[in-house]
Amino acid sequence: MKPIAERRARRDADAIRYIVLRKLASGLRHTMMGELQTIQFLAELGARKVDDGAAGVAKTREFIGKISIAAGESIATCHSVIEWLRPEHGAITTLAEAVGQCVKLAGDDWRMRATQATIEIPGPAGEAKVSKSAARELIVTTVLTLTDLHPGSLDIDIAGALAGDRVDLRLRALPSKRAPPLPSSVVYHSLEWDDIACLAEAHDVTWTRANGASTLSFAVVNAR
Repeated sequence: MKPIAERRARRDADAIRYIVLRKLASGLRHTMMGELQTIQFLAELGARKVDDGAAGVAKTREFIGKISIAAGESIATCHSVIEWLRPEHGAITTLAEAVGQCVKLAGDDWRMRATQATIEIPGPAGEAKVSKSAARELIVTTVLTLTDLHPGSLDIDIAGALAGDRVDLRLRALPSKRAPPLPSSVVYHSLEWDDIACLAEAHDVTWTRANGASTLSFAVVNAR
């Protein structure tokens, strides 16, 4: 039987993951529904053209071809969403790709919050290969924590730097003078700094916080 402290740490990490997924639910839904709405739109256009003679048949064939492409894109999107729910063991990604995906997903409501992100990740750091599950989980949790702890409009600065066999990602939230269209609100439970620390420990990732910035240090996969 595992030590009690270890079991509690795992349960705490799983509880945080549940909170994060609750917060991401809207973004995940929009991601999938956007693809499906494209398929619906193309199908409706094709159906309207069926009775328009030879020209209509040609157009319908064109729309069917586009539906096939859109369906493939939708399948890829669904696979990507499932990865958030159940990451493939040992899967890797580049730091730049992970940051882009996390910002897009966590920033689903940023337009309403007048919040923006600036990302500066030089080529070598952006191309660094890291654990997909660790990067996605910790980056998105850090971004969500920043917005939970800093109500109002924000400028979120994200910067990456390669440091030997590790790559560091620094995230900082600064108040903005932009007026949000809607008042800020916390979705489900508010995330705290301790939540990031818990997940970082679960993934064996170094996490530090200093001078208002939160820094994640990921091991570079296959670093030489």
